[in-house]
Amino acid sequence: MKLAIIRNSMTGGRAALMVVGGTLGLLVAAATIWLSLLDPAGPGVVPDLLATAYLVWLLGWVVGPLWGVSSVLRVDHFALLPLPRRRLAVGLLGAAFLGVTTAVTALAFVSLVVYGIRQGVLPALVAVPAAALQLVLVVLLSRASHSVIGLIARGRVGSAFTGLLLAAFLILTQSGWVVVVAIAYSEVLTTGFPSAYSTVVRAVPSGWGVVAVDSAHSGQWWRVAGVLVAIVALIGLLLLGWSRTLGSFRHGQATIRGSAHVPAATGPVLAGRTAAVVRKELRTWWRDPGRIHLLAIVLGWALGTALLPLALGWTAALPWAGPGLALMAATVVCNLYGSDGTALWLTLQTSTEREDLRGRQWAYLLVFGPLTVAVTVGLTIWSGYTWAWPWLLALVPALLGGGVGLAGYASVFALAPGPDAHRRPDNPLEQAGSTWQSQVLFWAALLPPVPAVALVVAGTVFDNAALRWAGGPVGLVTGVFLSWWLGRVAIERLRAAGPEMLFLMRTGHPSKTTTVAAPVDVPKVKLSGRESLVAVLSWVLGPLCLLPQGVVPAVILLAGADLKLWFLALYFPDPLRWPVAVLMVLLGIFLVHRAIRLTLKSGRPAPVRPGDRSSGRVDQEFESV
Repeated sequence: MKLAIIRNSMTGGRAALMVVGGTLGLLVAAATIWLSLLDPAGPGVVPDLLATAYLVWLLGWVVGPLWGVSSVLRVDHFALLPLPRRRLAVGLLGAAFLGVTTAVTALAFVSLVVYGIRQGVLPALVAVPAAALQLVLVVLLSRASHSVIGLIARGRVGSAFTGLLLAAFLILTQSGWVVVVAIAYSEVLTTGFPSAYSTVVRAVPSGWGVVAVDSAHSGQWWRVAGVLVAIVALIGLLLLGWSRTLGSFRHGQATIRGSAHVPAATGPVLAGRTAAVVRKELRTWWRDPGRIHLLAIVLGWALGTALLPLALGWTAALPWAGPGLALMAATVVCNLYGSDGTALWLTLQTSTEREDLRGRQWAYLLVFGPLTVAVTVGLTIWSGYTWAWPWLLALVPALLGGGVGLAGYASVFALAPGPDAHRRPDNPLEQAGSTWQSQVLFWAALLPPVPAVALVVAGTVFDNAALRWAGGPVGLVTGVFLSWWLGRVAIERLRAAGPEMLFLMRTGHPSKTTTVAAPVDVPKVKLSGRESLVAVLSWVLGPLCLLPQGVVPAVILLAGADLKLWFLALYFPDPLRWPVAVLMVLLGIFLVHRAIRLTLKSGRPAPVRPGDRSSGRVDQEFESV
């Protein structure tokens, strides 16, 4: 069943994404095997590195459900079949091994066998079942965590926790090189890791395979048997616990109550239709687990990205936490109407489109504005970089205002339908996502500060204080204008296409153009296999070329730091470093532009050809009219 679903669904963009993801996974698996072949001078460095790598793989499998990607086979598919819980659990677990992710992980765990071969024949024989059991453990733990995290995320505290986990995983994937730099520039490769660190990474179940191989090498066979039995016992307990969660196919919805004695607003500021929407939205941001999940992602990502370089003693990233918070807010808050389901009919029936959208914009600003200002001021004062104030005054208001406008604009023009609150699935992670909208908005949200930042750059280059500080007022004007103008465009769209949006949220499918005779489907443009592959590759390689290989080397060159690592421009001679960094920035901009263009193309109506069947149908209907 799973193979049939994959075969019929992995077409176009899905197939391209699977190919690119599998390729990246193979590279990471090859890097894991390369760790097992190292020969550092420090004692116990290789097993500690392998245990750390296996811990990262384990966390990847555990955090995977937080992306909101449900498994191909879900429990509710078998709700009407008289299957015992344990039999269903074993079947779903067996089906989980059919996939690219499992194959890539199995290849990565071959590194344990390679490490065992280097230790001798007997450790190699022990490494084979240990690697196999380790693979079963991570797959089973992923399925169990999908159910457990789903139950946790149904409450406010749990949703904040899962949001922080997802933010940590995002930081690890995009800024994990900071940890690599810390290890490379420390003395652990020659002196070995601290004993406390070695104990922790080996005590975690992901490091038990390394413990078994090392115990076989030292002849401690009682420990080898104990570790292997412990892995088998943990697998059995996880399977038993997970199987018991499969019996209840529908859990009660979590009820989050507010105060029952809140007085009604009677003042001139808090009264009115727009103010009513603001109060409703603020309560939603406080009570809805989905909104709290987004808020935790924004705050956790911004603070984590700025604080992680402190591991190397770098404080230069602290002032940029505030702009990063505003940027991530504009990225993730892009589906306000989709999260409300069919409640849009209340707005359409009362003709309050303007008040509703403006109220959502004001609530967005009240939620993220104080957070952004507090983080910006606090971390900038902590860092002591007074030169950053002109840049921050130019960035923060433009990013906040642009985010306010983009949130309303994207929520109307790029609606991703979601279920009503009372019809949400048991697992809040299995909801309609807006992945491509977030990817596009990340780059679109970088455009509002461009005029203000250009003034600050000009003032810095020409050493003109007036130009540097002029970026602040320009950023403020830009943010106010974009929030008003994009909101106005969204209001007009909401008034004109409100019924179509409601139809999309009710059915999950785009509306149909109707004639007097009968409805006619409007087909969308379908990308070819080559275009889908180019779009996915552009989404992957564009950000890599723009930020890690372009912007970051430029910052390192400006700071005069002696770092190379995986930054291509820094491996060239001095006269060529800046041209290579600029070339990578231009290449990244080109690839991101190409990815956005192809993504938007896939949502446009397909051109009608004279010989198409749908065209003839339309002609017949107009003739009948």
